[in-house]
Amino acid sequence: MISPTSTPFQSMVKNEKTSARTFEWMEDALRASANNYKVEGADASSITISPTTLRNNTCQIISEAFAVSGTADAVKTHGRATETAFQLSKTLN
Repeated sequence: MISPTSTPFQSMVKNEKTSARTFEWMEDALRASANNYKVEGADASSITISPTTLRNNTCQIISEAFAVSGTADAVKTHGRATETAFQLSKTLN
């Protein structure tokens, strides 16, 4: 479920589980395209490669709470199993 207040970028970003508060990843870049075709038997030429870049980020803990009465969960509502499940689904986005 996409929240009406989400931007397209936020909607496309995926979640990933981490096992530490600070996590790291390697970032690589593609070099510009070039005419690098050779005829058969031509000598190979060397290229300059660039190293990857180490990136990091820090996890942020976000907390939300909601309350649903037992009556609201017991009452049959069209399109919902329970009010608690519906409200919970809205907080996970």
